[in-house]
Amino acid sequence: MNLLTKTILSAVIAISSTSAFAASLSMPSSMQVSEINGIKVANAQEFKLAQGQNLIKLRYIEDFAFNADDSGALVKSKPLFLNVAAQEGVKYTVTLPELMTQNEARDFIKNPVIQVSDENGLTRTDNLSSQYQLMAAMFKQDTQM
Repeated sequence: MNLLTKTILSAVIAISSTSAFAASLSMPSSMQVSEINGIKVANAQEFKLAQGQNLIKLRYIEDFAFNADDSGALVKSKPLFLNVAAQEGVKYTVTLPELMTQNEARDFIKNPVIQVSDENGLTRTDNLSSQYQLMAAMFKQDTQM
């Protein structure tokens, strides 16, 4: 893990409440989560979240090969980040737009917009951030203080 990523994750952990795993998050199979609040997690589709702010590091990966002879059909993003403000006992679900082709997937990676819904029926649209965008937002916050 490079210094920039460690700095980001340390800042998020410092401002997060990590006292208890109070919520859960379901991800689509094309989103591979590697870390939550700087802690590596096993590849799965269901994750526990601490109450409060959670920074989730993930990648979009989808294989558009229709048979074993197809090559170059794997589309994957660089690391992306999702910030979830989890409430105690709430189950969150992430959904992606319907991506049927490699071109649609590549367009999604350029502008990764997802839906985060909870079991209470509330849904919000969220943009995933690149590492650069995340650092820029943190720098902007720091300079406003």
